[in-house]
Amino acid sequence: MSKVIYACSRSRPFDSKDRRRILEICKRLGPDNLSATVDHEVFVHDKIAFGIMNPTKSIMCNGTSLLLGHLYEHSSRLYEPLSESPDGSYALFRDSPGYLEVVSDPAASRTIWYYCDDSLFVSSTSQRAIIMFIGGFVFDKRVIPWMLSTGSLGPELSWDKRLQRLGPDSSVILDKENWSISTKHLPIKFAEVPRSDSEHQRLLTDAIKKTIESFKGINYDEWVLPLSGGYDSRGILCFINSTGENTGDLQTITWGLKDAINENGNDAKVAKDLARTLGVKHSYYHTDISEEPIAKVIDRFILCGEGRIDHLSGYMDGFKLWSKLHEDGVQGIIRGDEGFGWNPVSSRLNVLQSVGCNLCSNIPNLKNVITDYKLPNQELPADLEMRESESLEQWRDRLYHVFRLPAVLAALSDLKFSYVEIINPLTSRSILHQVRELPDHLRTDKALFRSIVDAIGPNIVYADKGANLPPRDILKKEEVMNLLRQEIQSERAREIFGPDFVSFILKSIKTDSVSQASKRSLEQKIINMIPSFIKNLASKAYSPVIDGNILAFRVYIIIRMHEILSNDCKHRI
Repeated sequence: MSKVIYACSRSRPFDSKDRRRILEICKRLGPDNLSATVDHEVFVHDKIAFGIMNPTKSIMCNGTSLLLGHLYEHSSRLYEPLSESPDGSYALFRDSPGYLEVVSDPAASRTIWYYCDDSLFVSSTSQRAIIMFIGGFVFDKRVIPWMLSTGSLGPELSWDKRLQRLGPDSSVILDKENWSISTKHLPIKFAEVPRSDSEHQRLLTDAIKKTIESFKGINYDEWVLPLSGGYDSRGILCFINSTGENTGDLQTITWGLKDAINENGNDAKVAKDLARTLGVKHSYYHTDISEEPIAKVIDRFILCGEGRIDHLSGYMDGFKLWSKLHEDGVQGIIRGDEGFGWNPVSSRLNVLQSVGCNLCSNIPNLKNVITDYKLPNQELPADLEMRESESLEQWRDRLYHVFRLPAVLAALSDLKFSYVEIINPLTSRSILHQVRELPDHLRTDKALFRSIVDAIGPNIVYADKGANLPPRDILKKEEVMNLLRQEIQSERAREIFGPDFVSFILKSIKTDSVSQASKRSLEQKIINMIPSFIKNLASKAYSPVIDGNILAFRVYIIIRMHEILSNDCKHRI
């Protein structure tokens, strides 16, 4: 999806100066590796102004209302504030003389931020855009422990204290007459509905079919399906095939290390075999480390995703893959994010670990970091705590829907939105609604969805190996460690964290010798052979340490984002 900034003024009409400001913001947000000139769009009318960075054909405008994304259903009142929110993958801005409403989709698959003061309301899919528009930067130190323990900004925070994040199936409403804002959201509740397993299967299958059928208007010449060796993208491809549509033009892609395509059981090889069996085109893109300076590669990763996530592995090609897709005329990708259920769990700690929402206090090498280095307190928001009526499995999957989908998977989508649009069909409202009515045994390990895909898919093995270089291997490369050390020793780092914390992180950075790397590889193979129920018993009361180099990279992200946002506000446009 293109990135958008949308502003509403209380009294002063926007003018040509504001138009130029918004255009410059769009230019500043654009990635630096597109060879072709990008034509950004800016709209100014009275007290409404918006800018779209790298607009795609799928954008829908109606006067001063705007939708970026894709709908899974027709909505006759789509642009009417306060009306029912549609089902789809989108960011929706709907305006009327009395109200402006900004709406997130059922999974908040594209994150929307907003800011309001006495004279201005601004909303955007980019934190940087808002900060450049309003000026100033008020660093929210509460993100520090969350970035350390999860590699993300946590359940509800932004880099700037003044910015708010919109959750799943939510909206923020500006009452223009009173100049006040309010929010509304559809509650996320897991409550089993008594049905036979076969009836649950029928209803979930119907919901998936209905969502996929909305693709009938899509030009497959301009869209690609990233295909892995797992269930999610295979399920999407099989359901697309089952609609009877001509999928001959559908292009599937996979990415990873150059040699992964020939390794049995690897994501890359399984995806290639699956595409060949189902008769669709397939391309494999190499994500081996770019020849560009490593600082430039990592900086592009941080800028494109605005430092929201630490999942670096798939982007070490310097976003060459995404630049090529954009320049080849690809409008977007059909992505397999889903919420069908998660891994087996046996304790509260196990639940937090499984969804990637662990706290520093649960992690051995971070257990005392908050008190020792006077970092902000870290607590799970009250509405994310386990409810009395919930089983561990229901809580696990609710956390997946309210934390992992909008905070982790949406952050991964954010990395790509500078280049392409994204549709997430498996997180439609109708599908998520059915999932929340399932009994625990049909959600754990995605049991019901897996059985549905097995029933309609070809007899091809599923992958048990990833195609990208593991994060720890990347972060133990000498040039990467030198970059991390240099930034972490900077004056800015000492101002943010204090000298004692800086020393703590520097000591945690370790180089792998060849023998250590071989030992670690053997250890990982042994771990992979351990049955999941034994792993769960072990993790019931034990949380593993976080690798020191991964910690250092997370600290590096904080330092760079502090610098980037400070520069953004200094160069207020």
